[in-house]
Amino acid sequence: MTTSFRDRSRACVAATLAGACLAAATVGAQSTEDFARRRLDSGRAFFKAHNYTEGLKDFEAILQSYPTSSVADDALLEIATYQLDVARDPAAADARVKELNTKYPTSDAAAMALVLAGRVALAMGRTAEQFNAAIASFDRVARLFPGSEAVPASMYFGGEAARLSGRRDDAIQRFGQLIIQYPTSPWTANALLSSAVSLTRAGQPGRAIEQLQRVRNQFPGTPEAATALAWNSVLYRLYLRAPAQPAFAFSGRTITGPGGKLKDVADIAVDGEDNVLVASNSAVTVYGSKGTQVSAVPVQEPRALAFDRLGKLITVQEIGLRLEGKTPLSLVPPATNDGKARQLKLEDCVVNASGDFLLADREAKSILRFTPQGRYLSDFAKNIDARRMDINDLDEVVALDSETKSVTLFDRDGKILKQIPAKGTSYQLKNPSDIALDHFGHIYVLDRAAVLVFSNDGSKLLNTFTVPEKTPGAFGNANALALDSAGRLYVFDERTDSVKVYR
Repeated sequence: MTTSFRDRSRACVAATLAGACLAAATVGAQSTEDFARRRLDSGRAFFKAHNYTEGLKDFEAILQSYPTSSVADDALLEIATYQLDVARDPAAADARVKELNTKYPTSDAAAMALVLAGRVALAMGRTAEQFNAAIASFDRVARLFPGSEAVPASMYFGGEAARLSGRRDDAIQRFGQLIIQYPTSPWTANALLSSAVSLTRAGQPGRAIEQLQRVRNQFPGTPEAATALAWNSVLYRLYLRAPAQPAFAFSGRTITGPGGKLKDVADIAVDGEDNVLVASNSAVTVYGSKGTQVSAVPVQEPRALAFDRLGKLITVQEIGLRLEGKTPLSLVPPATNDGKARQLKLEDCVVNASGDFLLADREAKSILRFTPQGRYLSDFAKNIDARRMDINDLDEVVALDSETKSVTLFDRDGKILKQIPAKGTSYQLKNPSDIALDHFGHIYVLDRAAVLVFSNDGSKLLNTFTVPEKTPGAFGNANALALDSAGRLYVFDERTDSVKVYR
């Protein structure tokens, strides 16, 4: 049968229309995908500039308008990471991670979501079960997503989880595997830093120094290289400079107040920016790197200074805490035998990884544990008149007992790990007044005219630092001590009413 010209024309028109529709659909899909990707790039640019509000708007818009795009999983991962690292809201981060795993289980972001799930588990608490769950999540990444960019990240955080849980040998092994398998990965720089901490705690400071030097050589110009230099300075002072030379030397830097004196000082501290905070009867004054006043927070009779998990200031008054030195935290103390609320007389405070407050109570001679909301949980330690405390990243707490003049090291559950008596081989604590820990867990004890440095487990005196009378930087009646990120000493001496800096 012969096909008519009209039939052929109709067929051509139909084919042309179909082709046009297909092309339009393809162009539409491409433009939608491109726009979603541009929105993702926009959100990341806002995040990089720390404009989190606008960045979140872009990421949420992708999830609402382009949920089937190839970048929807990336937007969800960005939001979850923000909730954990910036907002510090593990519960919100956990919800987003679960959403990602449900909606996009095989996407390219799913591997990093497993890493984030492990980190969330660590942020939720530090029980054995939480450590095991975190490590399992990290270990699962290489098994399910071999070759993924998330693998070196999972190896690093797996090593960190092992280190924080006290499995030091396992941590060193995990860090070593990452260093060997991914020598140029940015996560390797972090692994070298953490490996140095673990090696120092294992009594191998020489190997730790080598690891820190590798960071400087392999990753020059990075923040990790700067950290490695600062930490190497700490180890150099304690293990190489001493004992042939004094571990510390006066820097020539002195911090003074109006009129050349700091009056009525109760405590000093160094924040995350290496500013020096001085607590007096009526205020907490902040001094910058050049020793000039930066700011001041009015506070009535603070007894001690502390920082929360975000590095924000906490002032300790005898009857309570003030967050950022301003907002009172309503504490709900335990009840006495007759049902009345126990009267608190606070001396100091530290905050653990879960955000709980550990408060030194002079009245009960105990260290009490409170929730981040201020509700009493339990007695962390009893029969200790803790004047000063500090805490490390393993949640180990060191406390100075003002009555016995001894130092006690506790694990995260309040179990005594070591007691440093007032008198031991080659030392005697005559009038200890303050205590501090560095990144490696070394224990620094201020004893008026000297600073004694003990090993991280308290078993060995590493160094005793003093400055001879009538020489620059001499101190003889010091009652407050602080360390900065490079392990420099800040000592307030009542004899000169000033803070002197030693490096």
